[in-house]
Amino acid sequence: MADDDRSVPDASAVSDAGPTLRFEQSRHPSGATVLHAIGSVDDETSPDLWVEMGIWSEAGSELILDLSRVDFLGTAGLNSLLQSRDMIGAEGKRLRVHCGGSRPARRALQVTGAMDLFDIVDRIPGDATPSRTMLFGVPDPGTRLDGQRRSNDG
Repeated sequence: MADDDRSVPDASAVSDAGPTLRFEQSRHPSGATVLHAIGSVDDETSPDLWVEMGIWSEAGSELILDLSRVDFLGTAGLNSLLQSRDMIGAEGKRLRVHCGGSRPARRALQVTGAMDLFDIVDRIPGDATPSRTMLFGVPDPGTRLDGQRRSNDG
């Protein structure tokens, strides 16, 4: 394929795509505020997470952050989570984190050791179960993520 045959991406389509992280808020029957994060928590969007958690932590004594629809949780996002946890804790409030089916969120928390720094639940309160019993295992260095053994061939 010649270079002239390649199409050039339309810059307006990229700028109109909107944020890669959005939030929805709901109230749990227990009175806790539930903040649902949807999308990617990366360098660009992690400040939004910190601000939203600060806003919604004002609504009550308990905030539940639902990461079940997060498709990426990077280091900046983990940093925002830790800052939020400290801010909410300093106010005498409780932060709980729900990973649900989000493997990226669960893996980021697990691999970095941050899983032990948060009150992680698999379900929204009322029927909460600690997620530490339901983690994805971290493969040993000789195993690929698909479970196959690594080979030293190219």
